[in-house]
Amino acid sequence: MELMNNAFQKAEPILQTLHRNGYQAYFVGGAVRDFLIGRPTGDIDIATSAKPEQVQELFEKVIPVGIEHGTVMVRYDEESYEVTTFRTEGDYHDYRHPDHVHFVKDIYEDISRRDFTMNAIAMGIDGELIDPYDGLNAITKGEIETVGKPDDRFEEDPLRMMRALRFVSQLGFTLSSTTYQAIQQHAPLLENIAVERLSIEFEKLIQGHHASKAWPLFIHSNTDQHLPVFKEEPSLMRYCATKKWRALGDFAEALCIFHLFEPTFPIEYWVKEWKLSNKIKRKASLLVSSYNEWHVGNELWTIYKLGFELLSPFVRISNLMRAKDEIDIKTAKKMFEALPIHRREELSINGKDIRSWFSNHPPGPWIESMLVTIERLVIEGHITNEKEILKERVLQWNPQEED
Repeated sequence: MELMNNAFQKAEPILQTLHRNGYQAYFVGGAVRDFLIGRPTGDIDIATSAKPEQVQELFEKVIPVGIEHGTVMVRYDEESYEVTTFRTEGDYHDYRHPDHVHFVKDIYEDISRRDFTMNAIAMGIDGELIDPYDGLNAITKGEIETVGKPDDRFEEDPLRMMRALRFVSQLGFTLSSTTYQAIQQHAPLLENIAVERLSIEFEKLIQGHHASKAWPLFIHSNTDQHLPVFKEEPSLMRYCATKKWRALGDFAEALCIFHLFEPTFPIEYWVKEWKLSNKIKRKASLLVSSYNEWHVGNELWTIYKLGFELLSPFVRISNLMRAKDEIDIKTAKKMFEALPIHRREELSINGKDIRSWFSNHPPGPWIESMLVTIERLVIEGHITNEKEILKERVLQWNPQEED
């Protein structure tokens, strides 16, 4: 098989160096899978018979990112490549990490520890495939099936069940009957998984173009009953299963949708239960308030508050929530471009100006309140963005009324 993918071609010198020094080396993992599917490839991972310290000796820039498990990061030609020693793994008593790993010399043994057959394919530098579990056939059929018994794979690391559903969303594949049945049986094991790991997989699922195929599987396998918040309100996942989902940008967009459907659970609660960042909280909160502003007629103010970067997320959310009243992204962008100002810094006055015009009044929240009011008057076209005009309007107010 000819390697037409530039990403693999750039990584070839890594394999060539390992080969010249007497080691086996192969491309492995998701990049091989995506190449065979015809999707854009992400990070290139390499498996080798060389041990980590031997890899370190061969390359100038090596970072020991997971050296205890046989993984180092090789920096070459401004790219990073994970290079992992062939290994087998012991039991997973913490449902995440193997108790121990054994370095081996056989790529077949290494492949045997992987999760799904489509991910258990190695590719040589000449494009030849090593595919002992018939992963290429699974890809051809569009089917997700585990390497070996699914009970064993999911008991080792229950997160693999979430990964299976995530791949349904990303690839549009179906679950094999044995894989699906095992998820039904072992779904309660998800309770043992750190929520941070769940949230990573869940966000990737949200971003998939086939999410509509994944949501019903959560319900039928009872997986949703072991996820934060969803287990408290079964109607949430049923709602997801009835919508024609499009790929979302991130978890914040999904939180907005979940909250708009079921306001009982505030954004802050979702963030706490899923252990998400304050950045996600702020974005989700802004999207919720923007959705509510827009649909009561405050369109220009909504566009301004969102800013150009959040227009696309807002349109995705609004169109998913209100399919019969869709917003055109091109129209939204034209509206933004036509605004008299695009950020507060473009306003002809600032807080210092207001403070100087009311020097006898102590500073306080009233200054911010005045600025917001002026911003909105300018955005909605009630006054022009000229300093003297804005000053005249500000001086009409009594700051004491704002306290």
